[in-house]
Amino acid sequence: MRKVIRIALPLLLLLALAGAVYAQEDSEERGTIRGAVYQDVNGDGRCVNTGVSGENPVPGVNVEFVSSDGETVLTLFTGDDGTYGLVAAGQSVWRVTAKPDPAKWVVTSENPRSVPLLEASGLEQLGVNFCVASPARAVIVLPKSGAAAGPLNTVTAVAALLGTALFALGLGLEWRRRTE
Repeated sequence: MRKVIRIALPLLLLLALAGAVYAQEDSEERGTIRGAVYQDVNGDGRCVNTGVSGENPVPGVNVEFVSSDGETVLTLFTGDDGTYGLVAAGQSVWRVTAKPDPAKWVVTSENPRSVPLLEASGLEQLGVNFCVASPARAVIVLPKSGAAAGPLNTVTAVAALLGTALFALGLGLEWRRRTE
């Protein structure tokens, strides 16, 4: 019996110590990211509390979470009420991306969103919402090809003329040096 106690007691102490170390390593505060995906009826990128009728929650939209180190990637789907929630998430600056079925929806709001889940900024981030519209209604604003950029074009033109003049002056000086 004494042999069993001599062997079992150190093993139990070792297991208790390992459990305490494991619990201490996992004592980091965890946080929550919650939001919803709503239909953007008029495709303006705003869909929460706008007063526009028909901007309802959208179920079954894929929402992806990527930690700032890129090592943790999680995927959730919005519920029947269009909401999602990542609970017990580790502290990080999470990149949250709505990834709806492109045949049915286009995201019209900011996407992806950077969500800090840190003690300094708060461990509960609520209202991380996305707006989606049917592809036919989505307003996608693209820059016009060859559009004037304003004062920058003037600066660029002056710099180009000055550079051309300096190049011509250099050629003239070199021609003069070789002919003398």
